Amino acid sequence: MVKGWWYVATACLMVGMAASPAQADESKKPTSTLTVHTDSAESQADVKEVVDAVLQINAGKIQQAIDGPLTDVVNRYEKRYANSPDAVVSARGQVQALLYLTLAAEVNAKKGGSRNAIDVGPAWAMAYWARGYGYSEMNRFPEAEIELKKAIALAPSDAQYNSELAYVYQMQKRYEESLALYKAMPEMLGALDDLPESAKTEFRCKSFRGQGFDLVELKRYDEAEAAYKACLALVPGEPKSLGELEYIKGVRAKGG
Repeated sequence: MVKGWWYVATACLMVGMAASPAQADESKKPTSTLTVHTDSAESQADVKEVVDAVLQINAGKIQQAIDGPLTDVVNRYEKRYANSPDAVVSARGQVQALLYLTLAAEVNAKKGGSRNAIDVGPAWAMAYWARGYGYSEMNRFPEAEIELKKAIALAPSDAQYNSELAYVYQMQKRYEESLALYKAMPEMLGALDDLPESAKTEFRCKSFRGQGFDLVELKRYDEAEAAYKACLALVPGEPKSLGELEYIKGVRAKGG
């Protein structure tokens, strides 16, 4: 067992076209190493620090949470991995880790970098997301956008991070960009293997509600109505969708 900051489990795979059995050279070594940093006491402590900071945000101590524990977590990871020659990702769960590691190694190699990739665990991207969430709560949307894009750079297919960015786009009246993210959200949910199905249903409904809001602002009322009804098919009686459908009905009554 490897001691230190993380317990490290390493998986190797060959990058590029596989040779046929007759052509295979058993002396060749894998050209890419994908390293997964699994949960350890230190990793869990980082995640707890982020979760506690989110509780601070929800209690109204937003700037305190951003400047204190969240920046503490971010600074630790940025210092450790800022100059890493390997691609670095921050996944939540095994499915995300495998998806991100493979893609990150390929992209890094195309840029002339290392073919290796490291999953540093979930806390780093979570901290960026939480800072973005905090700025969003303070209506500081440009700053929120910067933080959320950092989270998504480390965890591209995380539905929660992309959902928060879609909301930030909405608040900046960037409805087409927001709509594109909300439409992509349902496909991202499969990578959140640690999320219960009930929570995934809530995210799907939220994605349809977000689409509906954007489509109303774009005056595409038929599509908006369909989006809200899709949410209601998942969560019958969902109050926000019912309210928005009434709003669309009122707009149409006025000739809108």
